Amino acid sequence: MRLFILISALIVTNAAQAADYLSADGATLFGKFCASCHGPDARGDGPVAKHLKSSPPDLTRIAQRRGGSFPADRVEQIIDGRIVVGAHGTRAMPIWGEEFTRQQIGEPEAERGARVVIERIVNYLRGVQVAN
Repeated sequence: MRLFILISALIVTNAAQAADYLSADGATLFGKFCASCHGPDARGDGPVAKHLKSSPPDLTRIAQRRGGSFPADRVEQIIDGRIVVGAHGTRAMPIWGEEFTRQQIGEPEAERGARVVIERIVNYLRGVQVAN
């Protein structure tokens, strides 16, 4: 229950800052939306991680786990909710594509804006990959 309250508070806080999404870079967006679980350095050691049933993965090793290739399309689809990773069990990670769009209801460019934000997060993750 505490985890649900924490995640809800993060979403509400972030909703108030929705106007800032498109002006933020990937590192800032990752910090706002991902670091609580995945850690400030994307290594799976965020402050919420110890309260989850499954440990968040080290996102700096995505390419390493894929034979050196960073699967940008797949990462994007995981962030926006089009792919649910079976090992996660029930979806504890917020579906950010849906959340970004919902926060911009009434804006004709909401979907485009959500794609821009997710693309920046994906590009940030591509940039923090460790060498094999």
